[in-house]
Amino acid sequence: MDLHVCDSSDSASGKLASIIEAAIRENPRLKMALATGRSSSRAYNELVKRFHQEEDLTFRYLTCFNTDEYLGISPEDPRSTRYFMNYHFYRQVDVSLENTFSPRGDVDDIESECRAYDLLIKARGGLDLVVLGLGYNGHVGFNEPGSSIKSRTRLVEFTESTLAALSDGFRFKNLKDTPTGALAMGLATIKEAKHVIIIATGIGKADSIHRMVDYKPNPSVPASQLIDHDNLTLIVDKGSASKLQAKDA
Repeated sequence: MDLHVCDSSDSASGKLASIIEAAIRENPRLKMALATGRSSSRAYNELVKRFHQEEDLTFRYLTCFNTDEYLGISPEDPRSTRYFMNYHFYRQVDVSLENTFSPRGDVDDIESECRAYDLLIKARGGLDLVVLGLGYNGHVGFNEPGSSIKSRTRLVEFTESTLAALSDGFRFKNLKDTPTGALAMGLATIKEAKHVIIIATGIGKADSIHRMVDYKPNPSVPASQLIDHDNLTLIVDKGSASKLQAKDA
């Protein structure tokens, strides 16, 4: 595992942006899966800024998959993951929208939608890079506690802690407004990616980081099941790293 302990949440997001930029420059046809947490979103904002400042930086040949989509939310809904990525990243750079994908959370046949999404990822040759946030309960990409390392895209019901976190006004204004679950890319698909990046910031994530890194991998802390990935990068700030046992940064 490649661990980066940054001075602040902003510097952590900047580090993530730099790693993504370097990967794109090395392989302009990168196939990425992207989550939409606060820290990762700040990194996308930084990439947009760099795109407009650096003439040789292009996203034109990328293929991008969203890691999840909220149940019952249409792509046109401003609260959806698809809308969020369009607004904050895809439409701000030169990526082709035809090469950006998200499962639909508003379809009648959820199982078929999930299978189709997995087949689409497979047809595109799998993933080169996955960017994930970390939940307070150790979830990644909405793979909640109990998720199997063999899981693929499926409907996941949110735990109470995830519902509480989502209803804080960043995306959903209250519990009544918050979806009960999401279509989530599975841990098996994530682990098959060539490079996995997890970012977590703030003292509130310290316990999750501690349980991910310092404990034996287990389904009760889904992120811990990625700890033995051949190319895992963990980006944290000093607050989220505060409970880690001594490790090289």
